[in-house]
Amino acid sequence: MLKFNGQYTDNHIFFFLLSVSFVFAQQFKVSGSVTDHKSGEPIIGASVVVQNTSNGVITDLDGRFVLDRVSKGEVISVSYVGYKSQDIVMDGVKKQFNIVLMEDNEVLDEVVVVGYGTQKKQDITGSVVSVGEGKFTEGVNTNAFQMINGKAAGVNVSQTSSAPGASTKIQIRGAGSINSSNAALVVVDGLPGVDPSSINPSDIKSIEVLKDASAAAIYGTRAANGVVLITTKSGKKGEISVRFGAEVGFQSVAKQIEMLNGREYMETLNALRIASGSSDGPIYTDAQIAAVGEGTNWQDEIFRKGAPVQTYQLAISGGGEKSDYYLGLNYFDQQGVVKTSNLKKYNVRANMNFSPKSFLRFKANMNFTRKDGNSIYENMQGTNENAGPINSALQFDPTLPVGKDPETGRYYQNSYIALDNPLALLYGVSPEEHRNNAYGTFTTEIEPLKDLVATIRLGATIDSYSTQTYRGRDTMNGLATGGTAEKKSGESTQWLAEFLLSYKKNFNDTHNLTVLAGATFEQFMSEYINGTAKGFLSDITGANNMHGGDNLNGDDVYSFKERNRLNGFLGRINYDYKNRYLLTASFRYDGTSRFSDEHKYAFFPSVALAWRISEEPFMKRLDKVSDLKLRVGYGQLGNQGISNYQTIQTLIAGGSAVFGNSLSQGVVEARLPNADLKWETTAETNVGIDFGFFNNRITGSLDFYMRDTKDQLFDKPLPSAIGFSSVKVNAGKVRNSGIDLTLNTVNIDNRNWGWESSLNLSLLKNEVMELPDFMPELITGSIGSFVSGYEITRVGDPIYSFYGYEVEGIFQKNDDIAHSAQPSANPGDLKFKDQNGDNVISSDDRVILGKPFPSTTFGFTNTLRYKRLSLSVFLQGTFGISTLDANVLESLYPTNEYRNRIAKYYLNRWTETNPSNQYPSGVNPSNYGGQYSINSMTVCDASFVRIKNININYDVPIKKNNVIQSLQVYGAIDNVATFTSYDGFDPDASAQGSESVSKVNYNSYPLARTVRVGVNITF
Repeated sequence: MLKFNGQYTDNHIFFFLLSVSFVFAQQFKVSGSVTDHKSGEPIIGASVVVQNTSNGVITDLDGRFVLDRVSKGEVISVSYVGYKSQDIVMDGVKKQFNIVLMEDNEVLDEVVVVGYGTQKKQDITGSVVSVGEGKFTEGVNTNAFQMINGKAAGVNVSQTSSAPGASTKIQIRGAGSINSSNAALVVVDGLPGVDPSSINPSDIKSIEVLKDASAAAIYGTRAANGVVLITTKSGKKGEISVRFGAEVGFQSVAKQIEMLNGREYMETLNALRIASGSSDGPIYTDAQIAAVGEGTNWQDEIFRKGAPVQTYQLAISGGGEKSDYYLGLNYFDQQGVVKTSNLKKYNVRANMNFSPKSFLRFKANMNFTRKDGNSIYENMQGTNENAGPINSALQFDPTLPVGKDPETGRYYQNSYIALDNPLALLYGVSPEEHRNNAYGTFTTEIEPLKDLVATIRLGATIDSYSTQTYRGRDTMNGLATGGTAEKKSGESTQWLAEFLLSYKKNFNDTHNLTVLAGATFEQFMSEYINGTAKGFLSDITGANNMHGGDNLNGDDVYSFKERNRLNGFLGRINYDYKNRYLLTASFRYDGTSRFSDEHKYAFFPSVALAWRISEEPFMKRLDKVSDLKLRVGYGQLGNQGISNYQTIQTLIAGGSAVFGNSLSQGVVEARLPNADLKWETTAETNVGIDFGFFNNRITGSLDFYMRDTKDQLFDKPLPSAIGFSSVKVNAGKVRNSGIDLTLNTVNIDNRNWGWESSLNLSLLKNEVMELPDFMPELITGSIGSFVSGYEITRVGDPIYSFYGYEVEGIFQKNDDIAHSAQPSANPGDLKFKDQNGDNVISSDDRVILGKPFPSTTFGFTNTLRYKRLSLSVFLQGTFGISTLDANVLESLYPTNEYRNRIAKYYLNRWTETNPSNQYPSGVNPSNYGGQYSINSMTVCDASFVRIKNININYDVPIKKNNVIQSLQVYGAIDNVATFTSYDGFDPDASAQGSESVSKVNYNSYPLARTVRVGVNITF
C-alpha cells in the first residue's frame, strides 16, 4: 500500500494501479523466425535483443523467438556470427516478423597489405598471414616482431635476450643460408629495411608476413628469408579523436639457476678434494662450514625485484573531406631485472593523407625514435676476468660477503677463481648507448586516366648511434690497465626512389585485371669509428676524457666508410575470372653493386594460381561451406647477403718497410676477388587451402611448402703459395620443408557471452642437400677460448647441428673398465657410446645431438567475454629444438676447482655410497672432458610450453558526454609459467644473438615475469 503524509487512501491505491496498467498496456509481445538468406534454413541461437536493455532472447531449434515487454519506438537488434545484423524499429502495429539474415563477408573482404599494394583476403593467391590490431601478442614490447610472437604459423619469433631493448630473432620457414644472412626483410609503409625496434607498437595497424616465394618475389633480392610488411595507423574522416594510454608494470626474474649455496659449496669442494686423492687435504674446516650458513646468493645481489616498466601513449587523429592525419607520441621507460640495465625510448610519428584533387593524392609518413640505455656485458666470448656479471654471479664464490673489503677498499675477491666480483662488474663498468633513428616516405599518386595510377615514392632512413664504456679500477681488468675507455659511433643512411604505374579494370563484371610495373633505386651508406684508451689518472671522468690516457698500453682507433646500391625493375599481373579463378604472376629484375658486372643483375619470377571452389555453382547447396580456396604457387628469390666489395679488389695497409732512414707503410691486396660470384637463389613451391565453415565461425588455412636455397656462398681453401687462404665461391643447397596450419573458431557468441579460439601450428624440416666437393662437412662454433667445434653442417642433416658424444651412463665400480672403450676411466666418470664398435672412443664416435631449429611450434589463444569483461589466455610451445648450455658445461668441467656449479649435478653426483647412473662424480673431470665436453649432457633439450600472457580487460560503461567517449582498464601477467626440462634462465634465449642460426645458452639475460596494469581513454 502507498502512504502519503502518513495516510493511506483508496484513491491513491486506485490511481497507482491505473498508472501501472497504462504502462503495461503500452508494451506488447513480438514473435517470429530468423532464417538464412541462401538456404532458407532456420538459424538456431540467433540473438534477438531490445537495444540498450537487458531484454532479449535467442532463437530455438526452429529458428523461432518470442520477445515480451516491447514498447513502441524501441529497436530490436537481430544478430548471429557470420551474418550481418539487422535492426528493426517497433511501430506498435506489426508484431510478427520473418527475418532473413544475409551472410557477412567481412572476413573475406578484409583488405590485406601485399608487396606494393593491397588485396582483398579472398583474392590472395600466395601464403600470407595477417595479424591486426587487437590480435597482437601482449607484453612489454619494444620490437614489432614481438607483436607476432606465436601468432603466425611458420613464423618463429624468439627473444634471444630479455635485456631492455634487446633484438628479437625471427625465422620465416626456417633458415636457408649457411654462410649468408638469414634476416627477413622489413617494410614499413612502403619503406624497406626499417629497424623493427624503431616503431612504437601502439602506432601499428597491422603486420603481414609474406611467407612463400610467390608472395615475396616482388621484393627480389632481399626476400629469400621472407618479408614482413608493417602498416601504421592513419586518421579517419570525422571528429578529432584523442586517445591516451598509460601502463605500469613490475618485473621479476622468472627463474633463477639453482647453484650450490655457501655450505653446499664448501662441503662439495672438500669432498672432491678428498676423493681426488690430493695430499693437500680439505679446503675448509668444519668451523668455517658451520659459520657460513647459506652464504651469498649472487643472483639475488645482481637481480632487481619489482623492476618497474612504464609506457605512456598519446594519439590524435582525424580528417575531413580531403585529408586525414594521425599523430602519435610515446614514452617508454624500462628498468631491467639486472641492476644498472635500463632503456628509455621516445617516439614521435606523424602520418598524413591529402587529396587536393580527385586525381591527385599525397601521403607522408614520418617517424623519429630516440633511445637512451645502459646495458650489461653479455658477450659469450668473454670468459674469466673478461666475463660479465651474470657469468660471475653463477660461478663466483658464495662464501664471500657482499660489499667491499674495508682493508683494501675493493670488492671481495677469491684469488683462486679468476673471476671478477659480480658487483664490481655491475658498478665498475659503465656502458651507455644513445641512438637516433629517423625515417619517412613521401608518396604522390596521380590518376591521369580512370583506373590508371602513377605513384612516386621517396624515402629515407638516418640511423646514428654512439656507445661508450668505461671499465674502472673496481674491476680486475680496469685495475690492471689503469682504467679502459672505449667509444664507438656510427651512422647509416638509406635513400629510396620508386616509380610505379598500376592499372585496374573490371570487364563486364566477369574479368578483373590489375597490372603493376615499376622501378626502384636505393643507396645505402654507413660509416663507423671506434677509439680505445687506457691508463687514466682517475676513474672520475669515465669515457669522457679519452685523450687523458697514457698513450702507451693499448690505445687504438679504427674507422671505415662504405656504400652499396641496389636498383630493380618489377612487374605483376593479378587476374580473376568471376571471382572464382585467380592468377598472380610477378617478376623482379634486381641489380646490386656488391656483385661483379658479369652477375650484377638477376631475374626472380613467380606465379600463383587459386581456385575459389566455394564460388562454384555446385557448391551453393553446401550452405555450411562459407569459403573454400585452393592455392598453388612457385617463385624464386635472391639473397645478396654478403659484405661489400667481395667481388672486386681493394687495398689495405700491410707491413712496414724501411727506405733510407724512414719507416714506410706497406699496402697489400685485401682479397682474391671472384668475378663469377653470384646471388644465392631460393626456389619455393607452396600448396595451400583456405577454408571457412558455418558462416565463417570456423576459418583457417593449411599450407605445404618446399624451399630450396642453392648457390650458397663458401670460402674455398687455397694453397698458401697463392698468398690468400681462401676465395669465395658458389656451391651447396639447403632445403626447408614443412606444414603451416591456422585455425580460428568462434565457439560462443551471444548477447552476454563470447568465446573465440585461435590456433597456429607449424612443422619444419631443415636439411642440407648438397655441399661443395672441397668441403664434405663444415665444423664450426666457439665459446671463448675453452670450447669449439660443436656444430656440424653436412649432407642429410640440419645446418649447424650439434655434434658430439652420446652419454650412455656412468661407470660403476663393478664395470669392466679396463676392457671398455675408455680403459683409463674411473668409476663415476661419464660413459660414452662407442658408435662404430671399434672399442675406442674417438672423434669418429661423434653423432648429431640436436639441432637449432624447432620441429614443431604452436600458438594457442582463447578469448572469453562476458558483457563488458574479457579474458585472454595465450599459450605458445616449441618442440624438437636443442641448445648447447655452456653453464652446464662449465659446471661439469669447471675452469678451476673454486668455481661454483649448478647444484643438481653435485648434490646428486656419483659417489661410492650413491652409485648414480645420471650424474658423474665430478672428480678429475678432465678424464671425461676436453674434446668430450660436447656431449648429450651439455647439449640440452630446449623444448618448452609457456603461458605467455593472461590479460583481463573491462570496458567501463560511460554516460554520453562531451569529454570521455570510452574507457578501458586492464591487467595482465606476462611469462606466467614455462614448462620445460631445461635448467637455464630461458630455453628460448641464445647468446649467439638474433642474426645467428646457431643456439647457445651462456649467461643469457634472464626472462622477466611482468605484472602490468593500464588504462586506455578515448576523448
